Amino acid sequence: MSTPTPPYEQVRREIVEQVRAGELVPGDRLPAIRVYAGDLGLAPGTVARAYKLLEESQIIVTRRGAGTTVAPGAVAASEVSAAATGRESGGTGDPDLAALFVDPIAAARAKGRSDVEIMASVREALAGRTGQETE
Repeated sequence: MSTPTPPYEQVRREIVEQVRAGELVPGDRLPAIRVYAGDLGLAPGTVARAYKLLEESQIIVTRRGAGTTVAPGAVAASEVSAAATGRESGGTGDPDLAALFVDPIAAARAKGRSDVEIMASVREALAGRTGQETE
């Protein structure tokens, strides 16, 4: 296992960060659970659990027939959620370390990669699975 954080929590945190960064704004529509699960290679129940937690935190809202959207007060709620997550995981990241990732992230985004794909790739690299193994 490459990370002790469960997949549903990784999905939840990613959406919280996208709201905090302004990549998702109130009113933006999120993918359907089955579609998003397929995109991420996860079981639909995993994404459903993440969406449920995000609804409980008032970051998203799901309406039958209208789908799931970012909630009106999502930005403030995402800050509260991120602060709680930071406390749970032992604090915030190191700014000097984060600075090392600025250029590679910008390059990946320039190639059309989503933040979810970038994070999945970082997790693979941390686990030593870079796809560049030698014999």
